[in-house]
Amino acid sequence: ECEGYKECSLGPSADAKGIRNWNSSGDGDSYGLLTTNGSISPFVEGLLEELDVPRVKSGGAGNKMMMLLQSSIQRDQQMAKTMAAEKKSHDCSNGMGGKLYIQDRGVSRWDTCAAEACLEAFGGRLLKLSTFLEFAGYEPETKPGRDCYTYLASKTNLDFSPGMATLTKYNSAVDNGAVIEMPSQLGEKVIDVEQVKPYSNLCGLLAFGEEWNTVERRKVLHEALRQ
Repeated sequence: ECEGYKECSLGPSADAKGIRNWNSSGDGDSYGLLTTNGSISPFVEGLLEELDVPRVKSGGAGNKMMMLLQSSIQRDQQMAKTMAAEKKSHDCSNGMGGKLYIQDRGVSRWDTCAAEACLEAFGGRLLKLSTFLEFAGYEPETKPGRDCYTYLASKTNLDFSPGMATLTKYNSAVDNGAVIEMPSQLGEKVIDVEQVKPYSNLCGLLAFGEEWNTVERRKVLHEALRQ
């Protein structure tokens, strides 16, 4: 990162395919909101409607973010070729396009750490959804160091905020294979950091490519999320 070096290869098939214009009709390969293959929350359903984008189903948190990155890079490459042909300056923020990954349910640090580094290397971001919402995250670096997850080794969850996350079988602290808290507490808001696993992402996540990483685009996201 300190050297500003980045490199990627999408493979011959991906490079040859290129990318459709962001507002073209079709199945949403080049743009849309990435979601799980299964059921989605009312929050994500509402977001699809508010942003007026197609749902792109895919398995695996890391896979979704690599799909997002591939879409962003291909879009940037295609726009660069178009601008060069028209002898115009290249502006990666021109047009909305690209994929988004917004998750209000919890994943874990190992799902996001490498993906965050890859996204940031190519101008994108992976942020805590809660901080983006609370501190008007469309303003870059409003709260430096607080908008991303913490990846330091710890015995407790360093991003924990009382009353924010819901206790589930996936984020509950486990001892010898048994959930520490009583089953009746599953589904309730977590008030004690000892209730949750140290590396659970409890604050939701928002991931986007370089094309969304401008004040104007972040504002669109912020306003849609606040609805």
